[in-house]
Amino acid sequence: MTTAARTQAPPLAVRLGDWVAGMASQPLSPGQARKASDHLLDTLGAMVAGQDEPAAQAARKVFRRPGPVPLAGVAGLWHHGATVDPLDAAFVNAVAAHCLEIDDTEGCDHSGAVVVPVLLSLLPAGDTPDGGARPGGRLLPALVAGYEVGRRVQLALGGYERHNARGWHSTATCGVFAAAAAASVMLGLDGRQSASALGIAASSSAGSWAFSADGSMTKQFHPGKAARAGLEAALLAQAGASGPQQVFEPVWGGFFATHGGPDGAGSGKVEPGLLVEGLGSVWHFEHSAIKPYASCRSAHSAIDAFLDILAAEGLEPADIRAVRVHVNDFLRPMICPPAPADAAQSRMSLSVSLALLCEGRELMPEDFRHFDSPAILEQLARIEVVRDPEGGREPLVEVVTDSGTFASRVEHARGGARHPLSPAEVEGKFRRLTADRLDVAQQAEWIAFARDLLAF
Repeated sequence: MTTAARTQAPPLAVRLGDWVAGMASQPLSPGQARKASDHLLDTLGAMVAGQDEPAAQAARKVFRRPGPVPLAGVAGLWHHGATVDPLDAAFVNAVAAHCLEIDDTEGCDHSGAVVVPVLLSLLPAGDTPDGGARPGGRLLPALVAGYEVGRRVQLALGGYERHNARGWHSTATCGVFAAAAAASVMLGLDGRQSASALGIAASSSAGSWAFSADGSMTKQFHPGKAARAGLEAALLAQAGASGPQQVFEPVWGGFFATHGGPDGAGSGKVEPGLLVEGLGSVWHFEHSAIKPYASCRSAHSAIDAFLDILAAEGLEPADIRAVRVHVNDFLRPMICPPAPADAAQSRMSLSVSLALLCEGRELMPEDFRHFDSPAILEQLARIEVVRDPEGGREPLVEVVTDSGTFASRVEHARGGARHPLSPAEVEGKFRRLTADRLDVAQQAEWIAFARDLLAF
């Protein structure tokens, strides 16, 4: 391509905005639609399960302006309980979805907790599991658009590890674009409006990993801030507000210049072109994962490795004398925090997860409430985390028994694109998460809500 041709190419935000606008009429493949339905249902389950966690309670106290949108799961049925302003509902529902660390991952990172609350805030009145009406063809394409844009922003920043290693939490910084894209599709914005929504959203891209030092609640609030700000950006664009078309270009104040830092050389550098490369033919949405465990996703490969050792060697927890985990320098502050002070912080701890497994727990949200029980503390004393001198991308797990030491390193954790959960497993997880909130008939209504969308 010549220099003249490059200068005449539309800005990246415009090209991405045109693609987002086209998603309103884009037919999904059967596989994409099924996966989108799975992620929708999975996020609904996480949202219902997390509604009474401390961060969600705090969010409800602050974001409570009256309006038409229900807070999912409050008082059991969707249409009962509080209804609030769409922006406030997006914030509160997003926080609830992320509170228990059981929501989906490997998108922006937690795309479902960001995108699904935006979709719910923009459903027409009556489009609820028990309202009779059913949303049409935009909801699943809007979900896919949000996941795709959020992931592309993260990849363009150099990928998850590079961006997060700089201290950014990509759920917040990249999620705001996911929310803006999803809202743009739901609102039927044209390409110019969608580009403006993305440009406006860039001014709200923020969120750091500072919470990892003390387990504070800001991690739970990040999806809420991204969902609300992205929805707000799309509504402003719909109302005629303009966003900077050059926001993804190398200009002063451009998104990549401020959030990505120096490009550097080699793999992991900032590559703005990845925002639009292969649009419509390369689907990064397909790499999104549904969690089988209520813990930080970066700990899942080590959890799988531990379980693989037990299964392969026919070991019982009582056979274990010690566990040694080799973790690289990037993951250590993320999944090996100081002694957790509460259940929320314990879900970020690989050591706590392994200790719970040694006690026969399944790593569901309620299991982490036992993080400081005498039995778990006793197990923790046998678990050692050491620096991985090889810097392996995934942790190496060693299980020490009287008969020998067994080691395993899992490169692709369960629930991801290589080892996805089946639709039946997703529905089983939903029932497990909502058992305390919804009866069997109500659960069936919610599942039907997600599955009926496949008919469009």
